[in-house]
Amino acid sequence: MRTEDLFDILVRQHAEMLTAYLRSLAFDESLVDDVFQETLVTAWRRLDEFDRKRPFGPWLRGIGRNTLLAKARARKRYSAHIDVLLERRIAEQVSRAESRSGDTFAERLNELRDCVGRLAEDHRTAVDLVYLRGLDTTKAAEVTGLTEETFRKRLYRARLALAECLRGKGVIEGVPA
Repeated sequence: MRTEDLFDILVRQHAEMLTAYLRSLAFDESLVDDVFQETLVTAWRRLDEFDRKRPFGPWLRGIGRNTLLAKARARKRYSAHIDVLLERRIAEQVSRAESRSGDTFAERLNELRDCVGRLAEDHRTAVDLVYLRGLDTTKAAEVTGLTEETFRKRLYRARLALAECLRGKGVIEGVPA
């Protein structure tokens, strides 16, 4: 039997198990199909490394787990990078606003309070936990009962909404984030 045929048979036998396994590990359903495909491509490329005396399923799941972990790490680095860029952009805008004449700190603070008050409650909570209470995102996620990734996304959206509100009030300038 040809190697391609044997691989095809093994993949068909283990496809449902691999999909279920990846779903059990991935928090993001959209990742499962991509990781499944990448796992099969990697398994095909590394088929000569497979020890035929051992079961195929655990070997395939190992490749899937490693592929999923690599994607998660890449997303986390990307997310952290975006957070840093957004914080830097907001800091630059606040710095520009501070240098404008005619605005007092109290006026800007009132505008900020108004914008925070307009946020959805879950966004206000995220801002409160991180910026007023000083919790890091890991601890704030625990307090809210969310995953850290979900909390980071919520905080990101809150900051976008704040920046848009402050931009609308003329407190900060620039292109929407």
